[in-house]
Amino acid sequence: MHTMTSSLTGLAVRHARLHLAAGFILPAVVLGLLLAGSPTVSRGAESRVGEAAGESNGAESDVRPAVRVLKLRGVYVDHPTGPGFDPLTLLMGNLEPPASFVALCDRIDELAVDDAIQHLFLDLSDPGLGLNLAQLPELGRRLEAFRSDGKKVFAWIENAGLVHYTLAAGCDAVMMSDPGMLDFPSLSLTTLYFNDALKLLGAEASYTRSGAYKGAVEPFSRSEMSPELRAQYLELVRGMNDALVGQVARGRRLDSDRIRGLQGERLFTPKTALEAGLVDRVVASGTRREVLHELLGTAVDWIEPQPKPPKPPSLFELMSGILGGAPERKSQSPAIGLLHLEGQIIDGAQEMPGMIASGPTVKTIEALAADSRIRGVVVRINSPGGSATASEAIRRALESLAGEKPVVISMGSLAASGGYWITCIGRPIYAEPGTLTGSIGVFALKLSFGDLLEKVGLNLESVTLDESATTMSLERPWTPAEEARFQSFVDDIYSNFLERVAESRGLTVEEVEAIAGGRVWSGVQARELNLVDHPGGIGEAVAAVAEEAGLAPGYAVIHYPRPKSVFELLGLFEQPGEAIRWRPDPATLRLLREAGFDLATPSMILRESLRGGAPRAWLLAPNERMIR
Repeated sequence: MHTMTSSLTGLAVRHARLHLAAGFILPAVVLGLLLAGSPTVSRGAESRVGEAAGESNGAESDVRPAVRVLKLRGVYVDHPTGPGFDPLTLLMGNLEPPASFVALCDRIDELAVDDAIQHLFLDLSDPGLGLNLAQLPELGRRLEAFRSDGKKVFAWIENAGLVHYTLAAGCDAVMMSDPGMLDFPSLSLTTLYFNDALKLLGAEASYTRSGAYKGAVEPFSRSEMSPELRAQYLELVRGMNDALVGQVARGRRLDSDRIRGLQGERLFTPKTALEAGLVDRVVASGTRREVLHELLGTAVDWIEPQPKPPKPPSLFELMSGILGGAPERKSQSPAIGLLHLEGQIIDGAQEMPGMIASGPTVKTIEALAADSRIRGVVVRINSPGGSATASEAIRRALESLAGEKPVVISMGSLAASGGYWITCIGRPIYAEPGTLTGSIGVFALKLSFGDLLEKVGLNLESVTLDESATTMSLERPWTPAEEARFQSFVDDIYSNFLERVAESRGLTVEEVEAIAGGRVWSGVQARELNLVDHPGGIGEAVAAVAEEAGLAPGYAVIHYPRPKSVFELLGLFEQPGEAIRWRPDPATLRLLREAGFDLATPSMILRESLRGGAPRAWLLAPNERMIR
């Protein structure tokens, strides 16, 4: 059983460095690159710097308020399960692995109860800062808790976007760099449609679905969004944007209508941002400490992490980092298990990066049930769904776990379709306003390439006993009779889906059907429709489980699964003859997604079509749909 204990010692400064001693020949350089499979990223010592440049820390500095600098950098994921460093990422020029959102929240909580720290200076200057719409309100609540005992939080922005400013708005004062820019747009939803591209290639989609709003099928079957789906998505985006506007308005103590109006203007210079009341001070470069001194009315001790001097690793440390991944950690005292289910849900016994494979996941859940240290479990879901059979296998395992000990569901940014199916165990569900959930619907789909094969001069000849043998072949679409059989198959799965939800949520099948049909809901809408129980994130879910389990403060939170090394994820040493699986560079995938080209769903459909095996029913939301 693989575990990873939640960091309770603080947020690490996330700088990866390669330490190559002089005289290393090429193999050693290669080892150095692979070494970063787990680089030592250390917070280092914290340095106190006086208000004036070069000022020493004498006895007088002991009575000054201490301001802790916390710089947020890069993309934050709930729980990184990949290697701390990927050699492919290095080759693409990206040294920043995803950081742990949970560790960031833990660090803020620690600083809140640290009597040596009076204030927090939140540096939000990194243009690549990435937090999703479910993480923003939770982090905002942690900052609010920090301020509850009279401590203050100050925000620093330079070229800020929606994420930067939403966090900054909840602070006591927002300082903006001069020069700088604030981009504060309203939310929008983008979906990539590729039906016309399929036609150009000579490909055709055959599909059946249960649920008129099952949007995962539309990109394959239409050239543009249907009016029904557009209307449903419009309400979704409006509700999520209202929640975001409300968070900013509360932080800035302004009327929500005014904030909504400012979104329409979108771009602000430092001067116009100040005039609009979006920031408190415009600060010349290099003078932010002096401005903080003015805001507090006193000199301060400026405390920021200092990285430790680099230490070349030994060969043993090198190989351990490459092969072993993160160490397994255990708690001797009662603990809460935090199970992270992130990615598409697939059948199989082999773990894959970015996927929730049913076999390993079920084994982990069974181990949690058997572990006497684990008194309760929070299941954190970030998934668009996937295979119906894999979703049911995971749901049954969670249902069995819930019979042994308290279980609470925490929805992240996306817990839809199969991601919602696995929550149907009759236990409390927590979701944020920015959570996407629902998508209660089923479809079956395959791609055929008959015209393309003909264009390039290829001809597939099959020797069969009857037509059914080529139902899943590449050269032809389904016949009307085959489509009818698949529709019956999909309808049966959909009926089971409705019954699962009705039983879990205490509703009738008819009540569920009225809000199903593939419709996607925000966390706020889902609570109103009784698909979700409580507002909140990981912190609220963990507290609820601890209370139900009767745990006193001080319990540990152990994360599952533990991060894997590069070779563990590639499966290089698992089975003789197993091929290395290529994992695309994360930075490249993120750039493609930001441009609207996240092709996870079509690539899965294409892979299954090329495999040509048994037909599969999908409980899958269209994760190409991007809200930003």
